[in-house]
Amino acid sequence: MNERDPHPPGDEESVRPSHQRQAREDIARAERWLRTDPRDRRWIMRGIVAALVLHAAVLFARIPGWGEPRRVEMPLEEAMQVEFLKPPPPPPQPAKEKPKPKPKAKPIPRPDPTPDEVEPIPEPEPPLPEVQTPEPPPVAAPPAPPQLTGPIRVSPGQGPGLIKRVEPEYPRVLQSARVQGSVVLDAIVRTDGSVADVKVLEATHPMFAQAAVEAIKQWRYSPPPNDVILTVKVNFTLK
Repeated sequence: MNERDPHPPGDEESVRPSHQRQAREDIARAERWLRTDPRDRRWIMRGIVAALVLHAAVLFARIPGWGEPRRVEMPLEEAMQVEFLKPPPPPPQPAKEKPKPKPKAKPIPRPDPTPDEVEPIPEPEPPLPEVQTPEPPPVAAPPAPPQLTGPIRVSPGQGPGLIKRVEPEYPRVLQSARVQGSVVLDAIVRTDGSVADVKVLEATHPMFAQAAVEAIKQWRYSPPPNDVILTVKVNFTLK
């Protein structure tokens, strides 16, 4: 609902003549006041001031929006956080080395002016008779080690080096069946580097053993000083 205006537009015209009439009356009073006694002027002056204040209040009340509270928005200041960091502690000062005391000079001994007594010279002792030690009997030379007649077994990696290697032939039957295996055997290597005899120790299939023996007999080694026995392992794998 709209609030009713206490001063309707029609009242403004009636208010203005009344103000003008009041002003003329005030002027007339002022002229009479000038002609009155000074003691009475004081009371008249107070009345005039009160009338002026009243008229001013009425005029300001007619101004639209006068006396109504206004909202004034003030800008908000941004809050800032300031963090003060402590300065880093000063680096520790190196410990001052204490001055080393200077070594005291040793006093130089003064020579004794009095001569020492002459010590008697000892007489030489008579020489001892020489003792002849008998010479040790000659030691007989150790007997020569008996020559080995049979081949010597050597561990892997200490035997003669392999010069020629022939790969064994993969048995076709086992290759078609996708069978894999291995053979372990002993080979006797002569002094000329040839393989003299082969003995099968372990085999996963007889066909693998036969193919390995036929291939190793064609191997050649560097000539050893004596006949040696080497243990060889042959693997049969499919790629």
